[in-house]
Amino acid sequence: MKQDTAVMDGLGVRWAVGPGIEVTVEETGPGQSSPPVLVLAGMPFVLTLVPPQDQETWPACVAFLRQLRDHAEELAALLEARAGRRDSAQD
Repeated sequence: MKQDTAVMDGLGVRWAVGPGIEVTVEETGPGQSSPPVLVLAGMPFVLTLVPPQDQETWPACVAFLRQLRDHAEELAALLEARAGRRDSAQD
């Protein structure tokens, strides 16, 4: 089985997502100074999205996370549609 890979290219880091990737929200502590984080984990890489320390900028972080969610949904729909077309072509 091929493992997940991350490579540096001209645009930054590219991580090919494969089976076994987990996405979780983890608490970092009980207080306001320890906000929860979003963690994408897959051997051997972990990506942690951390809110800014300045709580006044959290609304912008919330907007970004919602864009991320929306575009992840859009990508999922495109992949499903293409996989469906491939399945239909094989029948």
